[in-house]
Amino acid sequence: MIQVVTTAAPTGSDSAVIAVVIVLILLTVAALGILLYRYFCHNKGDYRTTGELAPGEDPDEDYNNQAVSEKKEYFI
Repeated sequence: MIQVVTTAAPTGSDSAVIAVVIVLILLTVAALGILLYRYFCHNKGDYRTTGELAPGEDPDEDYNNQAVSEKKEYFI
């Protein structure tokens, strides 16, 4: 009997490795997209207007509530 020696590597494992790498990259991009979406949706910031107050609102009451909620800073 004659034995044939081949040096070519099977191509099945190469395509499996490439597929795994592509899936990992897509999952990473998807996870980053979800995290960025949540960050931008939850950190919209404050919207403050300087327009006129609605009828019946006390301007002093609004100032007192705002002063209590703001953090005071002391410089030494």
